[in-house]
Amino acid sequence: MSTPSSSDDVAAAAGSAPARVAVLVSGAGTNLQALLDAAADPAYGASVVVVGADRDDIEGLARADRAGVPTFVTKVGQFSSREHWDLALADRVAAFEPDVVVLAGFMKLVGPAFLERFEGRVVNTHPALCPSFPGTTGPADALAYGVKVTGATLFVVDAGVDTGPIVAQTVVPVEDTDDVESLHERIKGAERRMLVENVGRMAREGITITNRKVRFGL
Repeated sequence: MSTPSSSDDVAAAAGSAPARVAVLVSGAGTNLQALLDAAADPAYGASVVVVGADRDDIEGLARADRAGVPTFVTKVGQFSSREHWDLALADRVAAFEPDVVVLAGFMKLVGPAFLERFEGRVVNTHPALCPSFPGTTGPADALAYGVKVTGATLFVVDAGVDTGPIVAQTVVPVEDTDDVESLHERIKGAERRMLVENVGRMAREGITITNRKVRFGL
C-alpha cells in the first residue's frame, strides 16, 4: 500500500461477525498473546484466525498452537528472491481472508505485493512517537536525545520505515533514572495496551484514511 494521497480514501470495513485478524510474528509473541487473550471475550469483536512466522521454533508459534490457532512458516531463504517470498507470504495470509493484518514483532519488511493485497489493513507498532525516532533503536534514540516523554505508535504500514498513517499513540514519561532497558519495558507495556484497544476498535468500527488522517468508522 502506498501512503494515501490528498485525494485518497482507504477504508477497512467492520461487520457484525468478529473481524478476522492475521498476526505475523518472529519471536516471543507477547503482543500476540495479548490479542489472543482479548479475543477470548466475544465483546472484543475480533478473532485471531492465523499466525504466520518467518522462522521455526519460536514461542509465538507455540502460543498460537496452545490457543488452537492455525499457523504457518514462510522463510525468506525458501525463495529465489525477496519478491517471491513477499508474494508467497501474501498468498498464505490471504487464504485466511483477514480483515486486519497485525505485524506483532515481525522482523521482516513486507513488500509492495503484500501491501497492495491488504491495502489499508496492515498495522504495526513502533516504540516511539512517530514521526520521531524511526527504525530499530527508538527507545535508545529518545533517551539519548533527552526527551521528557516518548511512547508508542500504532500505524497503517506503508512502503516507508515507520512512516504510515497513525492510528493511535500512547505517551510514556521518561524518568531521570531510566536506562534503555527500563524505558523500553515501560513502552512495551503501554504499546501492548494500545494495540489491543485499537485493533478491537478497528474490528468493531472499521477505519477510514483520508489525507493520512485515520478515523474510526466508515
